[in-house]
Amino acid sequence: MRIRTQCKECGLPFRSRLTREARDLPCPGCGDSRPVDLEAWPADAPDTVTRCPVCGCKHLYKQRDVNRALGCLLVAVGAVLVPWTFGLSLILLAGVDLWLYLRLTESVVCYRCDTVYRDARPGPRQGEFDLLKHDVLKYGKTWQEVDLGDRPEAAADEP
Repeated sequence: MRIRTQCKECGLPFRSRLTREARDLPCPGCGDSRPVDLEAWPADAPDTVTRCPVCGCKHLYKQRDVNRALGCLLVAVGAVLVPWTFGLSLILLAGVDLWLYLRLTESVVCYRCDTVYRDARPGPRQGEFDLLKHDVLKYGKTWQEVDLGDRPEAAADEP
């Protein structure tokens, strides 16, 4: 399975290929290796990921496997050609972009470590990206009510 991940030690983003025989994932930059949890990758469904084999997180989401540089290039070419095509270039290239988007497959992404699994099919529990879930899992944020009575400036405003 093709993946794109980032090294915990040196921060280098890199691409690699996970196999059933791999027990660790070495970084090409610093040589540090992380263990791979092969139980998160079921043997009966080799193209499905139920948990992230790299970090063990069970929260994954699906997204289209889009080449963002190509999308930006299409918009830039369409914008440059606007004076000569009276805006028709934007409409034409938007159609090309939509056609490419519909032909792309979906990939699976881990909320916690942002590892992208390119050859994996999304499971039934894996929905679209949820920003609140991302912030809670990645940054440890919480959704709590704030009691304004505890703040010193709130007490100074009262008569």
